[in-house]
Amino acid sequence: MGVLLICYIIFLLVVWLFLTGAGLQALAPKKAEEKPKKLQKLKILLMVPCKGTDIELERNLRNATRQDYPNYRAVAIIEGTADPAFAAIRASGIEYMVADSNCRNCSGKVRNLASAIKRFKGYDAYCILDSDVNAGKGWLSSLASAMDESTGIATAFPTFNPTGGFWSKAKHIWGFVGFGLMENPETRFGWGGSLLFRKELMEKGGFERFSESISDDVTLTALCKARGLSIAYVPEAKPIVDCKETASSFIEWSNRQTAFSVLQSRRNLELGLAYYSAHALLLVSAIILSIWYSHILALLFLPFVLFTAKSYQREGRFDLSIVPICLILVFVYPYNLANSAFMKRINWRGKTYQLG
Repeated sequence: MGVLLICYIIFLLVVWLFLTGAGLQALAPKKAEEKPKKLQKLKILLMVPCKGTDIELERNLRNATRQDYPNYRAVAIIEGTADPAFAAIRASGIEYMVADSNCRNCSGKVRNLASAIKRFKGYDAYCILDSDVNAGKGWLSSLASAMDESTGIATAFPTFNPTGGFWSKAKHIWGFVGFGLMENPETRFGWGGSLLFRKELMEKGGFERFSESISDDVTLTALCKARGLSIAYVPEAKPIVDCKETASSFIEWSNRQTAFSVLQSRRNLELGLAYYSAHALLLVSAIILSIWYSHILALLFLPFVLFTAKSYQREGRFDLSIVPICLILVFVYPYNLANSAFMKRINWRGKTYQLG
């Protein structure tokens, strides 16, 4: 055996020990966070920015108006009545407004939200519900119940419900990484599709900063942290996003989501790239070395087994398609991260935006 090969195997064993430990830790039961249980008496404006069409858009808008929270107002915001979303807005019966905020660099979604925040005063908190999110009746109450004086944002990451074939299921499994980020207070962020925030975040220059941003959730997360407020993760809210993806739309979506994650924190890029690149390297090495050198090196597959087991744990049922999807995602995750490091612009609902 060559010296270089011995050194390489020793290196792989070090990586194996780290990833195995991380995998076992991920599988361990998570201790639920203590949250206030009484319903907060916040007066909330629920904002649903709309553009184009979404799967079951009319249903999603109706659900926005049927929350069991006692003190809220739901309003949909569009750029104009010529937008394809307008028909569903009218059919759902939700109150609506046309965006009128002026901005130089903001995204269409931020323009919609800024218009609503500027027009509707006197609310204790504002809530964002993306038009593709199916919110159950208790969704808003769950978010509101997590707000206390030290909390600036209450948020919940969605379950992606596959309505199509393989790539829709891949998006469903890919989304599990979001749950992992949310469960760790160090990597937690406000997800802009299901997010409640205090009006104080819009004060002291917050609104001006928000209204000129590309990403609502990146900016709100930064404003929350700058004010020393915490972000509450509320899995009980259980938002659901129906998805129907092709290979190309999945890659475009996953690259965009990763780019926004990197905007949240450069540390996410560095740690994520190291972690998922190590997974990919170990998996490739396990295949080659267990076949061509020694079968005992098949033990190098263990981190991948644990990674797949975590996906099964989150799924809560047995599905054979999870194995090939996890096999692909081991390589998709580092690709997303590496790609995000060089992304200068993104395409989002028919428009191109400059990053940074």
